[in-house]
Amino acid sequence: MSGNPFTGMQYVWRGFQNLKTPGLRRYVAFPLLLNIIVMGFASVWGISQLDAWIGQLVDMLPGWLSFLYWILMPLVVIFLVLSLVYFFSAVLMIIAGPLNGLLAERVETLQGHSIPDESIPAMTIRTLGRELTKVGYYLPRYLGIFLLGWIPGIGQLVAPPLWFWFGGWMMAIQYMDLSFDNHAKPFAEVRERLAEDLWTVMGFGLLVALLLTVPVVNLFIMPAAVIGATLMRLERMPFGSDSGKSSYAELTEDVTPRLTHDETEGSGR
Repeated sequence: MSGNPFTGMQYVWRGFQNLKTPGLRRYVAFPLLLNIIVMGFASVWGISQLDAWIGQLVDMLPGWLSFLYWILMPLVVIFLVLSLVYFFSAVLMIIAGPLNGLLAERVETLQGHSIPDESIPAMTIRTLGRELTKVGYYLPRYLGIFLLGWIPGIGQLVAPPLWFWFGGWMMAIQYMDLSFDNHAKPFAEVRERLAEDLWTVMGFGLLVALLLTVPVVNLFIMPAAVIGATLMRLERMPFGSDSGKSSYAELTEDVTPRLTHDETEGSGR
């Protein structure tokens, strides 16, 4: 396994830096608004249900394991929070797929790269289909981890770290796939390319997964992650058509230098 997780984390930060970049603002606005609505609802509804869920899990704990209550309780809360966050994140990505695809496309064009011509209706159908493909990939795995978490004692110890690790992998796939899909790359190729730079990819995905659990910050994470993931794909996983392209900063002076290749380029190799 190659790469550097700290390099991947830097791309998340670059995504946040570029939320107000000229040329991106209108593409950020709609995904941001949708994210605020969905994650806001998830937070309110999840908090209202959390006590009942914790009670159900505690009731399933055998009497002979009652002494582990205060050890297992934090793990139960982590397990439920991660389950809730990843569920609503998956729903959000399906709904916002076309909008995120447009944002990823705009990031590439500002970097001086070309995107295959496609009508908005065709792009919408393609991105929704791709999101369903990703659902088919991670849903059985998520379901297995979720069911594992309901096994008294053992499940509460094993499920939370599995949730977090696989959640980081899926966050990386979800956001980096947008740029791959804009170039009609098959989903199997996406997984192979990400696995080649696994630690960098996991650094990005795990930080995104962590920030999804942070109130207020999680309202802004989706557009920031789209931008950061697209920059990472361009700089660390270029296609043949990407070679020889000039950065957007070389094409025009009316652009913030934050979208140009900075200290993350080439690091972690």
